[in-house]
Amino acid sequence: MSMFPQGDRANDPRQHQTPIVLRLLAVLLIAVSMVASIGIISAHGIGQAHADTTWTPIWSDDFTGAAGTGVNTSNWKYDIGTGWGTGEIETMSSSTANVQQDGNSHLKITALRDANGNWTSGRIETQRADFAAPVGGQLEVSATIQQPNVSGAAAAGYWPAFWMLGSQYRVDQNWPNDGEIDTMEDINGLSSVFGTLHCGVNPGGPCNETTGIGSGQHACPGCQTGIHTYSVIVDRSVSPEQIRWYLDGANYFTVNASQVPAATWSAAVDHSFFIILDLAMGGGFPNAFGGGPTAATQSGASMIVDNVQVYTSGGSTGGTTPTPTPPTPTPTSTSGSGSGFSQGASSTGTNQAQLWFQPSGWAAGYVILHYTVAGGNQQNLNMTYNTGDSRWEYTIGGLATGNVISYSFTYQQSGLQYDTGPYSYTFGATTPNGSFSQGVNNSGASQAQFWFQPGGWTAGYVILHYTVAGGNQQNLNMTYNTGDSRWEYTAGGISAGNAVTYSFTYQQNGLQYDTSSYSWTHP
Repeated sequence: MSMFPQGDRANDPRQHQTPIVLRLLAVLLIAVSMVASIGIISAHGIGQAHADTTWTPIWSDDFTGAAGTGVNTSNWKYDIGTGWGTGEIETMSSSTANVQQDGNSHLKITALRDANGNWTSGRIETQRADFAAPVGGQLEVSATIQQPNVSGAAAAGYWPAFWMLGSQYRVDQNWPNDGEIDTMEDINGLSSVFGTLHCGVNPGGPCNETTGIGSGQHACPGCQTGIHTYSVIVDRSVSPEQIRWYLDGANYFTVNASQVPAATWSAAVDHSFFIILDLAMGGGFPNAFGGGPTAATQSGASMIVDNVQVYTSGGSTGGTTPTPTPPTPTPTSTSGSGSGFSQGASSTGTNQAQLWFQPSGWAAGYVILHYTVAGGNQQNLNMTYNTGDSRWEYTIGGLATGNVISYSFTYQQSGLQYDTGPYSYTFGATTPNGSFSQGVNNSGASQAQFWFQPGGWTAGYVILHYTVAGGNQQNLNMTYNTGDSRWEYTAGGISAGNAVTYSFTYQQNGLQYDTSSYSWTHP
């Protein structure tokens, strides 16, 4: 699904299998192997895109969770909100009414219309963003999917999709330069599949955006009433390089690198990707085929996903696949760096930490977390809004005591995008050596001065967090007073008898620490 109104996208579902099953099938179904040009038959009778036993499985999800549960958030993250640049009208939700496992090894993404005519649905993307064809090798990404089982007027506006975006998109949102490969799309219940590569610039460019380089409408008989395997193979073992689309193991569309400038292809294809599954309602693509949804559109149809699988094959040491790197920051707004938020990180388990971002009295359009762990590759992920805590959150797993997390945020405020400064958090760290003193002084009938003084060491910064009489937490950078050799902040609006609860976040030797909480009552 393109980030903008588009023309097409491809599909190619696949069934559960293991290398042992594939080898047995290769022996027992030797007659079928004679048609190797269209793949082999899977354990469930669906054609596979590849028959080469050298393929190595690197990731999969069979959706084996209990009935009525959401997705495994170690594998997937929810995309929440509306718009997406395509004209679609639904609001994407994390509710199990829209996204749930059915207890029979299936994922159901369901579009629902409420009494007021508003649509909700689901969109998820992989946590991992490192699915790449090795240099000189191949990448296959497949899913076994049943399209929504609606047709005619009842299907108007339905837009199921299984697709990938280049990992760099999580850093710079540079569509379509970062590459988009649409493995399966259909619209309006046409029982079809569209396969598309999006690349270059928008509009126009070498890839004819916003339409992209696509297969056009390809017949997909039975794709709404049963499961079928949709696959794409990125092949860097041939010259020119190729992307091939498959439906039940049959190659129905191919794009060659020679069709676009070399730099365009490299920017769009020769790197890692993340995977997206979604069921949109309305937008530019359905509009091109009759429009919708309408009053006649049926609520409650689902895209059913049996499994998603990722494989690689071959490759050499002749180079490396680029990993996402953040671009040189380009200011989005001339009106400052945003204002009024708090942020932090805390341990939530033996190997997990939760990072959070909380606007102070305003609504963020989105928040993107950028982080590295122990100097590793930077990750760039959309945070999820927690309505209970009124803040944006993301949990990082796989941590070890002493790991340093360096992080920052990109957020939207009043339609403008801002980047925060950098922060750091040490997982499992205790308060460092080096004492400090702190306190609060009454500085007026409705004022108080908070202060923090390092004991013989230099703080890179100090942030004050405080609440007055149980109100909203304030989070403010303190100012260093060279005369008193301490950090200070004077707060107003504090009346006699008000209880103030406060704490500090400070940087020592490049690492960030949080103090305990303290309290003070204005006399």
